[in-house]
Amino acid sequence: MLYILVAGGPCTGKTTLVKYLARTLGSMGLKVYVIRDWARELIKEGKKSGGPLPWNDRLNFEIEVAKKHLEDFKRALRYSPDIIIEDSGPIATIAYCNVDGLKLPAKLENDIKRHGHRVDLVFITEPNSDYFRDNERWEERDYAFRIHKEIMYTHLNILERKRVILLKPAKTPQIRVRNALNYILSMLKDKVKIYSIRS
Repeated sequence: MLYILVAGGPCTGKTTLVKYLARTLGSMGLKVYVIRDWARELIKEGKKSGGPLPWNDRLNFEIEVAKKHLEDFKRALRYSPDIIIEDSGPIATIAYCNVDGLKLPAKLENDIKRHGHRVDLVFITEPNSDYFRDNERWEERDYAFRIHKEIMYTHLNILERKRVILLKPAKTPQIRVRNALNYILSMLKDKVKIYSIRS
């Protein structure tokens, strides 16, 4: 199994990259499990149900995001995929807390750091010049860029021995996907040979 994490600040193309990678790798015959960006999912849920939201309950929101990512990873293992692709991930919660001067519970922070050892490959999506907010993207532009820098630093610090790739913006999402696939396929050479013979 290959565990790929796509990290980066808000509006850097993480979800688009994850979607295209999952579709492309799935079309090669690989069994792919996608762990969604739980921050976005919890904002959607919180607006409906009154759960914690990042603008009114920062710490509890980040705790819930981290827990959801860790739980979803356990679900992914039960699915026995060839590849897990995670959109954002629990390490980003440490970065958000660092920027906002918050402290996650020590056990949860240690669980996140231990979990990081399971990651095989990290793509950090570099931002382009455009930034916009949407229904779930709540961060102001300057704050979003500060968060991106902290997310990059935190991942590099926690995953120091892992393969971390800074993925530059491209003219189209497909070009960015192709650039990411070059790294993924180099780690899946044996499996790729098997699946290309099949097709």
